Amino acid sequence: MRTVSGLDVYKDSLFMCILDEESKKTEEKFGVTTREIKRMSLVM
Repeated sequence: MRTVSGLDVYKDSLFMCILDEESKKTEEKFGVTTREIKRMSLVM
C-alpha cells in the first residue's frame, strides 16, 4: 500500500488525514491562519 492523504477545507478550519504504508492513520484539525497552515506543513 502507498501513503495517501485527504484534506477537507472549510471556512474556518482544515481537516487533514494521512494513511501511511503501515496503515498508521494521522488526523488533525487546523485553523486557517498562516501560522496554522505552516504548522500543517510540518505534520505532512
